[in-house]
Amino acid sequence: MSNLEVSIEEFLSSAEEILPDSSYDLVKRAFDVSNQNHKDQKRLSGQPYIIHPVNVAHIIMKDLGGQDKIIAAALLHDVVEDTHYSHDMMIKDFGLEIATMVKGVTKVSQIKNKTKDILLIENVKRMLIATIQDPRVIIIKLADKTHNMRTLTFQPPEKQVRIANEVLNIYAPIAGRLGIYKLKSELEDLAFQALDSESYKKVKDLVASKKTERDLHIEHVILRLEKWLGESKIPAILEGRSKHFYSIHKKISTKEKKLDEIYDLRAIRIITNEVQDCYAILGIIHTNFTPVPGRFKDYIATPKSNLYQSLHTTIISTDGKPIEFQIRTEEMNNYAESGIAAHWGYKEGKYNQLEQRFIDRWKEQMRFFTENPTANIQDFFSDFSKELHEDEIVAFTPRGDMYEFPKGATVLDFAFRVHTDIGLHTKAAKVNGKIVPIRTELSTGDQVEILIEKNAKPSPIWERILKTPHARQKLRQYFRKLQDELKKQGGVEFVKPAPSGNIAISDRDIVQIHRSKKKSERESKPKKPVNILVGGYKDILVRLANCCSPIPGDEIIGFITRGSGVSVHKKTCEVAGGFSDLKRLVNVRWDGIHKPVPVSIEVKAYDRPKIFLEIVDSISKTDTNILEAGASSAGEGTMIARFLIEIEHLDQLEEILEYIKSIKNIISVERIKNS
Repeated sequence: MSNLEVSIEEFLSSAEEILPDSSYDLVKRAFDVSNQNHKDQKRLSGQPYIIHPVNVAHIIMKDLGGQDKIIAAALLHDVVEDTHYSHDMMIKDFGLEIATMVKGVTKVSQIKNKTKDILLIENVKRMLIATIQDPRVIIIKLADKTHNMRTLTFQPPEKQVRIANEVLNIYAPIAGRLGIYKLKSELEDLAFQALDSESYKKVKDLVASKKTERDLHIEHVILRLEKWLGESKIPAILEGRSKHFYSIHKKISTKEKKLDEIYDLRAIRIITNEVQDCYAILGIIHTNFTPVPGRFKDYIATPKSNLYQSLHTTIISTDGKPIEFQIRTEEMNNYAESGIAAHWGYKEGKYNQLEQRFIDRWKEQMRFFTENPTANIQDFFSDFSKELHEDEIVAFTPRGDMYEFPKGATVLDFAFRVHTDIGLHTKAAKVNGKIVPIRTELSTGDQVEILIEKNAKPSPIWERILKTPHARQKLRQYFRKLQDELKKQGGVEFVKPAPSGNIAISDRDIVQIHRSKKKSERESKPKKPVNILVGGYKDILVRLANCCSPIPGDEIIGFITRGSGVSVHKKTCEVAGGFSDLKRLVNVRWDGIHKPVPVSIEVKAYDRPKIFLEIVDSISKTDTNILEAGASSAGEGTMIARFLIEIEHLDQLEEILEYIKSIKNIISVERIKNS
C-alpha cells in the first residue's frame, strides 16, 4: 500500500471521529454496500477493489472537508459502472441526491466504432452536464483521478501515458479553476513524473541540492519576522512553502530561467486572523526588506475568479536572493487549499455573495461548453481545454462591474461579455481613459468603456482577435444567421446599378464561364482560391484584377472575360469604369472568411532613426504577414517605405493604416497598386 493510501480501518476510524453519529451511519451504510458489491473484484495491484473508493472518500473527507452525502457518493461511485447494483437500487437505498452524484461520475459504456479520444471527450462532456445540476460531481471525479494517479505504476506503460495526459490537460486545470490547489499540484507532479521521468528527477535533484541552505535561510527570516510581529502584537502563523516540481519545470523550460532566478522558489506563508492584519504585516515586511518592483499582487481586494484571496509580495532577502510572501487569513487559506470544494460538500446551497458569484459563473461556463458546441465534439473539447489552461485577468466596467477573462483577452472579448449586441457593434474602447483599438489586450485592473456605433458591423477577421470561446461562438452565430438569410433570398445579392450598368448574371453566361473555367484550368491554376459569389454561384472561376487589387470588404463588380472567367474589380476602379460592353458586367460579392490577399501600401515620412522599424512593428501588432518590405530616401529629409502584406479583410487594412498614421513623423500612408 502506498504511503499516501489509507486502509479500510483507518478510513472508518477517521470518519467516526470526524462525523456526527447520523452522518457516520450514512457513510458506514454506503461503505457496506460498496464493499459487498466489489467483494470479488481486485485492483491491478492485487488489493481488494474497495481500497479505491475508500481512498477517494478519504481524500474528500480529510483533504477537502466534504460531509456525509458527498463521502457516501464517493464510496459508491463505481458500483453502478462495475457491478450489478443499479441506479434505481441506489435511489431506493440512498435517495435521488446521492444517486445523481454517482450517475454524473459514471462513464458512458464502450461504444463500437468510437476511439478512446472520442469516448474521453464524451465522458468529460457528460460529467460537465452533470456538474451544472450538482457541482459536487466534479469534486468526486478529481478525488478519483488523484487516487488513480497515486497508484498509476500498476498500469501498463501505454495506459500510464494516456491517463497522465488526461490529468495534465483536463483534470489538473479543472482543479486549478476551482481553486483546489492541493489536488492540482499533486495531480501535476504525478502526471509530470509519469510523462517525463528524466526531467522530473532532474528538477527534484536540482531542488534537493540546495534545500538545506534554503531551509536554513527561510528559518532565519521567519525568526526575525516573528520577533517584529510579536512587538506589534499581530497574531500569525509563519511557515515555509515548497514549490511543486511541475511548476518549477514549466518556469525553467518555458521561461528559460535558472533555478535561482525563480522568484517563488523560496516562499513563506503567513496566516493571520483579520484582513487588516494582512495589510499591517505587509507594511512590516516592506519596511524591513526591499520589495521587488512589479511583484506585489493584492488578491484580497481583487480575488481571483476561483475565490483565491491573498497578498503576494517578493522581497530581496539578506543573502541577496528573492523570497515570496503570501499573507492571508485562515479562511482565505482554507479556500487556497480546497477552493470551493469543501463548501459544495456541506453548505447545501447556502453561499455568501462571493461564493454564489463563482458558482453562477462556473455553471454558466459549463452550460456554454455543453450546450453550444462550436461545430463538433472535438471543437467543444478544444475550446474547453484551452479555456481551462489560460491564466486569468480581471477587468472592470466604469460602474465597477467585474469580469474575468483568460490572459490575452482583448477589448472585443470584453464587449461580447457585457452583451452580444454591444460586441457586434463595437468600434473602439477606452481603457483607463485612453481610446484604444479593439484588438488591445487587457490587463488585470483595467477599466474598460466600450464605444459602439449603431451602423458598425462585425468583420470576419474578428475571430482572430477574439480569445474567449464564448465571444467566438456569438460571432459565428451572427455570420451563420447572415448566411441563412442570404440563402432564403435565393443566394443572389442584387445591387443598385452602378454608373457602368451592373446587371445580374444569366444562365447562358454561367455556362460560358464554366467552359472558360475548364479551359483555363488546363492552362494555369490561380495561386490562391478566392471566396467570391458570382450571381449567387460559388464555383465560378474568378481572379482579382491587378489594376486595383480588391480585398475582402471592398465594394466590387465582376466582368466576364473571354477564357479567364470573371475578373473582379473595385467599384471605384478606373479600368472597370471604362468597360464598354455592359452586358458582361455581373453582380459579385465576397463570401465567408477569406484566405489572405496580397496588398501593397506606401508610407511617406520624415526620416529619423528607427522610424522604419516602428512602421514594421505597427503592422506586426495586427498579426499581419509582411511578404516584402523596403525603404528609400525621397529627398529633403523624407523617406518612402513600401510593404506587400497579406490582408484578409478591408477592416484589417484600415486598422493597419490607422496604426501607421499614429506614428510620429508620418506624412501619409495609402494603399497602392500591386507591382
